[in-house]
Amino acid sequence: MNGVQKITESRVFWLGLILCTLYQSYRYPLQINTASATYSNTPPALTVGKYILAFPLFVVAAVRSLRKPGLPGHWTLALGTVFLSIFSLSKILGDMQVKYVDLSFWTLFSLVLVWGVDAVGLPAIDRYLRYLLIYAVSSTLIQVVLFIAIGRLPALAFEGTYFIRFGGFLDDPNGFAAVLFLLMGWSYARFRGRPRFYIVASIVLCLLLTQSWTGLLFLLLISFLWGLGGISKRPVLAITVLCASALILVFVLHTISRPTRDIVEEMLSSKQESIEGHLFPLQKVASSWSEWAVEGNTIYTTYESWWAGALINFGVLWYCAWFSLVAALIISLRRGLSRCVCEAKPVYSGFFLFGCYFAFGSISLPYPIIFPINVFFFVFSFLVAFGKIRLEDGSPAVLTPGMAARQ
Repeated sequence: MNGVQKITESRVFWLGLILCTLYQSYRYPLQINTASATYSNTPPALTVGKYILAFPLFVVAAVRSLRKPGLPGHWTLALGTVFLSIFSLSKILGDMQVKYVDLSFWTLFSLVLVWGVDAVGLPAIDRYLRYLLIYAVSSTLIQVVLFIAIGRLPALAFEGTYFIRFGGFLDDPNGFAAVLFLLMGWSYARFRGRPRFYIVASIVLCLLLTQSWTGLLFLLLISFLWGLGGISKRPVLAITVLCASALILVFVLHTISRPTRDIVEEMLSSKQESIEGHLFPLQKVASSWSEWAVEGNTIYTTYESWWAGALINFGVLWYCAWFSLVAALIISLRRGLSRCVCEAKPVYSGFFLFGCYFAFGSISLPYPIIFPINVFFFVFSFLVAFGKIRLEDGSPAVLTPGMAARQ
């Protein structure tokens, strides 16, 4: 009986995760995306559909979660998540905004989905990421081929310009960029030699095609940090590569053709409106602090920057609790990566890099209300924080501090 129950729990977990992964794949083939100027707006049935499909799984997982024990630290994270979710949903009483539901439901859904399962096998997670990699790269390839062959445009694209952003199976460049960092961290640790080079290169190419400045800035940041690590290990080689790269950059800038300059200038010009949209009216909101400091604004105000906008929309108390939750989850991801067994390194590397990008990207993007990126972050983080990941033989994927010291 226990074996059947565990299989059922595992099925609920994977059904929930796969549903969230695949649901928005309708966007590109059906040309439906409210964020697009050229697509049709998303019908209400499709907007509500993901909640309708996820709700039965939520109920089953929630009922099972009530029977599961947890350590004191786990309960602290769980109760903090429930508080944040209920507070967010309560604000819908004053302002009927679907963004409150996006934040509240998917955060709580992720919690019960993970809490309701005893364990998730590391090989199953590895297979999921392998299929996700194939799906992400192949969907981008299909979009590029169709654009070149018949001029088929993705959601965020304008005909006759170079402002064409490919968003993979999500048809959302900013959300897809986050998925690519998950796959990048996993692939770099999972493969070796030429396979790793080609796979990581294909992921980076997909990231470049998103034209997500937040993603590209984070890529430069982690490349810089990786380079610093390389300098400490091989200083002579690192300095040689750095000097060679500088010379190549000078040569390219000197010899770049006028048409290429026009392309770059057009891309920068097309991004101007997006850049202005990401700016935060600091002086304006600071002057009205007494109106939002305690419980946040009564009417939801959309800001591209989540970290800035959440303070205004939800108030200081909620904001501090949210910041503490995200920080605790990222710390748990880092600890998990440092203590996990060798075969689990790729999965934990992908989760950690994705978690870092989720926090970093929220500076300029509202990732906590972007589906399914919000689900991915909380599901993967809770899996690590609650110690749910198990090896094939059933043993924990993360060693205890004493065991890790002896490795």
